[in-house]
Amino acid sequence: MAGMDRRTFVLSSLAAAGAVALGACSGDGRSTSGTTTLLGRDDDPASLKPVPRPTLRLPGGDFGFPSPFVYFVGPGYFRMSYIYDTLLLLDTTGKLVPWLASRYQQSRDGLTYTFELRHVRWHDGRPLTADDVVFTFDYFADQTLPPFVIARPQDIAAVTKVDGRTVAFRLDKPAVTFAEAVGSRVPIVPKHIWSSIEAAPAAKDPEVLVGTGPYRLASYSAGEGSYLYDANDRFFLGRPFVKRLELRPVGDELDALLAGELDAGGPEVTGAGPNALAPFRRDPSFGVLEGPLDFAVALYWNQEKGGALADVRFRRACALAINRADIVKRLLGGQGEPGNPGFLPPDHPFHVEVEQYRFDRDAAERLLDDAGYRRSGGKGPRRGRDGRPLRFPMLVNADASAVVDLVVADLDAIGVELDVESAEFGAATGTMTGGGYEMAITLYGNVSGDPNYMRTLYSSRTGQKFFHSARGYADDELDRLADQQLVAFDDEAERRRLLGRMQEIVARDLPFLHLYYPTPYPVFRKAAFDQWSYTPNAGFYGSPFNKRTLVTGLDRGVEIRPVR
Repeated sequence: MAGMDRRTFVLSSLAAAGAVALGACSGDGRSTSGTTTLLGRDDDPASLKPVPRPTLRLPGGDFGFPSPFVYFVGPGYFRMSYIYDTLLLLDTTGKLVPWLASRYQQSRDGLTYTFELRHVRWHDGRPLTADDVVFTFDYFADQTLPPFVIARPQDIAAVTKVDGRTVAFRLDKPAVTFAEAVGSRVPIVPKHIWSSIEAAPAAKDPEVLVGTGPYRLASYSAGEGSYLYDANDRFFLGRPFVKRLELRPVGDELDALLAGELDAGGPEVTGAGPNALAPFRRDPSFGVLEGPLDFAVALYWNQEKGGALADVRFRRACALAINRADIVKRLLGGQGEPGNPGFLPPDHPFHVEVEQYRFDRDAAERLLDDAGYRRSGGKGPRRGRDGRPLRFPMLVNADASAVVDLVVADLDAIGVELDVESAEFGAATGTMTGGGYEMAITLYGNVSGDPNYMRTLYSSRTGQKFFHSARGYADDELDRLADQQLVAFDDEAERRRLLGRMQEIVARDLPFLHLYYPTPYPVFRKAAFDQWSYTPNAGFYGSPFNKRTLVTGLDRGVEIRPVR
């Protein structure tokens, strides 16, 4: 392992002591080292009174077959992650902790990472080996995956076997995010199962779902969206605390909680109305968490279509004309925040103050006048110098439809007319992925995670475009800054400066505009389970429904609560 002395990360065994010696990248990309007691509790789990292992009833809904190559966006990722493990895992302090890997090293040039594996067995009893890890990444590279499979390797030049329990990753370019974005997110699959399967997305026989994870899939009902998981009692940390997971499709999760049909759930991801949580705040048998601002409802202009959509003055006028504070007040009763033109929500640790385009209809009118978009008599749509009216079809993801009427009215008041075309999430995101829209409103998550997310959505140098990536936008300075922050391994202040400037640029150019961030409020029945918690700065990967919580039965740490 010559040349690996720049930084060594030792992630020792999780057994026995309750303390893990580690040096890892925190959620904000900083390097830390030393010995940390991950439990972080005044009470030792071994001293807690044993309790029965619970069965938990959680919200269902069909987010796809829970294979690493099929699942559907964030909720589907968690359904898959109960079965499959990653090399590392984020804990509730936002630090990386050992999972399938017990140790990793980063080379001096930041291009090579070497992982040593712990002794783990697949659900069918066969041992996990370095061959499985190498196969996983080669296999991912050979597959054509659905666009909603969000955890996939990127920018890896090669993965090689060093010995039976050691694997080396060679990157195309250094990336401060690699350990978290790949090490803690990409699931490892068994070579002996998948090597005979040519097209992974087509494999939907439950027999292929052999992982190392804490749960095994007992049943799945496609379309209906019910999932049943049983604990893998040979899991490497020990018997998981929660012995069974029942994911049930329901209409309204809050109604289902009140009716006793669920043990945990919450409002729609687009936000809770002013009175939605009142019954739970009054009832001491329920607990209510307040999560980070991770989801955004955003307005998009497709600059590839040219005309006014490619005119920053038009986009700025739209931003001035939309009363984002009023959206939060009227839709959410204040339980959220107005969207930030600089992308990152106000509770993000990398957030900086940028131009906000606070509601000013008169200023919007003047800006459009000065840009040559005129209208006669104050009625009807404005027209440009080419005579074309400012009238646009607007594609709306149906999940974000609550805000549409407010946006349409605000833009109509300044002479911008919108013809709303609503579509279900899958159809809407498919259209946006292909660029077949002019204006759009959609919902997406992970804005509370690592700010490198900005690079993936705004930089013109990234190969993969997501449905919510900026269309037709390019800025040389932003591209350069996006690349530079990705290699700022040992200088947090410099990374903050680079990302701060990126926020200023996107606020200036407005490739798209966040309209609002709803505050998430997971609700739980205390008698069933009361240890839910978020992982800070992890995006939707920090959901309280993560497997670490279900395995340990505790709101922090990696030791398992005593059971009887």
